[in-house]
Amino acid sequence: MKTAVFSRELNLSRQGSQMAGDLDELMREHSANRFVPFQNGLTAINSFPFDTWGRIAARWNRHAPPPTLVEGDLAGFHPLRQAIAAHLKSARGVNCEPEQVIITAGAQQALALIAAVFLEPNDEVWMENPGYTSARSLFALSRAKLIPVPVDKEGLNFKAALESSKNPKLIYVTPSHQYPLGVTMSVTRRLSLIEMARQTGAWIIEDDYDSEYRYSGHPLASLQGLDQNGRVMYVGTFSKTIFPSLKLGCMVLPPDLVDVFTAARMLNGAHSPLIDQAILAEFISEGHFARHIRRMRTLYEGRQQILIKEVRRNLKGLMEMNADNAGMHLVGWLPDNFDDREVARKAAEAGLRLSAISDHSINTYPRKGLVFGYAAFDEKQIRNGVGKLTEVLTEMARSNSNNTMWTHPFAAASIGSSRCASVCS
Repeated sequence: MKTAVFSRELNLSRQGSQMAGDLDELMREHSANRFVPFQNGLTAINSFPFDTWGRIAARWNRHAPPPTLVEGDLAGFHPLRQAIAAHLKSARGVNCEPEQVIITAGAQQALALIAAVFLEPNDEVWMENPGYTSARSLFALSRAKLIPVPVDKEGLNFKAALESSKNPKLIYVTPSHQYPLGVTMSVTRRLSLIEMARQTGAWIIEDDYDSEYRYSGHPLASLQGLDQNGRVMYVGTFSKTIFPSLKLGCMVLPPDLVDVFTAARMLNGAHSPLIDQAILAEFISEGHFARHIRRMRTLYEGRQQILIKEVRRNLKGLMEMNADNAGMHLVGWLPDNFDDREVARKAAEAGLRLSAISDHSINTYPRKGLVFGYAAFDEKQIRNGVGKLTEVLTEMARSNSNNTMWTHPFAAASIGSSRCASVCS
């Protein structure tokens, strides 16, 4: 109803109407008081080395060469592109030259540029189901046809999608740590997906948003590093590793796409300040970034263990939660007779912020669950948050006469659990 009113009174375009319809969700995600358990995607800002960052910033602010005060290279500050290329080669097995790196104002701008460059109305885009809602919304704005693709213990099950969709234009995946289920795509599945893209002419978008946080075993090489045919576009962001307000990210593109995306970036106009790019370049090249990531791995793994312990202690019979060997979030699975959207709504009334698995799904998902971000919250906040959720679920269970009759979310192997991770690695 709100969207219709906006469209009628303001004569909005179809895209404008859709944006207006998404206003409530956007305001929830970007409200001033975002540090509420269990908001996902937030970092432990209090543990960031601001003294080091500040020294680098002060040096640049005092002695910035005049060229850094103008727009500069259309693809981004070249020393930052060099630093990112070196870091990604070492940490993620990405095979690229600095000239293939384009600096963006975060992952969202990268996805918006991809949509602008590639999508025509009714082009098919394969999306993980459940998956990342912001990516889904961006592609929907381009009037693409979104194809939900199931996720199994090896990641995107694209063979299931081929039964109804033979020629996708884009394939969006989070292979290193699938959002939100936490699956790591197997090497076999990665190679098969790359080969399928070669045969069909599809472009793969590899969103590597929290791959730095792996707590056991060796991370698998990026899809981009395995690709020998130039069909993978790699997307990364620093908002999950530095701090959210630093709107810096990157794309690593096949050489043939660099010029068109450089032009698209210029026309888009959302350029990050060169001073910020220069500070980040030094932060990476001097080794501060890698040290910070190592510290955060230890911190986040500990916070994950605290969350699991509290959920199992307080919510036995009301929630199933398993450990994950990567990432910044976990899924808590609910009994079958709970509505996860309703649980999320009541949790919000209690001062919590959780997203429902159903909201991440294009079609009906067979399991009900909640996504818990834990990285930004200390032990006290986690304990208090689980305590509030316990009150919410206990009250809801009282009104549900069949609350004891529920099926284990994944009888064979819990997707997102350490068992699944060991299978997929």
